[in-house]
Amino acid sequence: MNTQLSSMQGFTLVELMVVIVIMGIMVSLVMMNIGGTDQRKAMQAREVFLMDVQKILRESNDQSRILALNAQAATDVADFQYDVMEYLPKQNTESLLNQNNNWQNYKDFSMRVLPEHVTFSIQPLERRYENASNSELLNQNAPKLIWLGNGEVKPVRIQFYFEERPVGNEIEIDHLGKINES
Repeated sequence: MNTQLSSMQGFTLVELMVVIVIMGIMVSLVMMNIGGTDQRKAMQAREVFLMDVQKILRESNDQSRILALNAQAATDVADFQYDVMEYLPKQNTESLLNQNNNWQNYKDFSMRVLPEHVTFSIQPLERRYENASNSELLNQNAPKLIWLGNGEVKPVRIQFYFEERPVGNEIEIDHLGKINES
């Protein structure tokens, strides 16, 4: 009887371990890329915001309008968003209708919604307006970022966040509307 040893078909333990290690590396790369995609969306939102700020400054100066940024914090059902308001001083005929509401939606700027988990904070910078008399634009209840229509801006510092971690450098807007990234 001639017995031939049939060769067994299968994988060795080493081959199986190599495949598992390669799959683990691929999974970790995919997971890192998913986080990177969200970070890129946050940076893109920041760049769009900077373009919006420049556009609003130009419109405010060109049309001599007093415009303000209106930021709305994220809630359980809505992401962080912002739009622009226009200051319309009270007219004698409208004073009864709009007693304390001089800020109206600015129709030439649509609401912007930031990606999920992306927010920004606005911190006013100290600046004295010795010749200013309109307390509605300068008091604590006024918006933090206002373009005054004469080339001046209430100076602020803005920081973008993704999941409460800072994204990019702080953005500083000085009293002349110049944007500095520190």
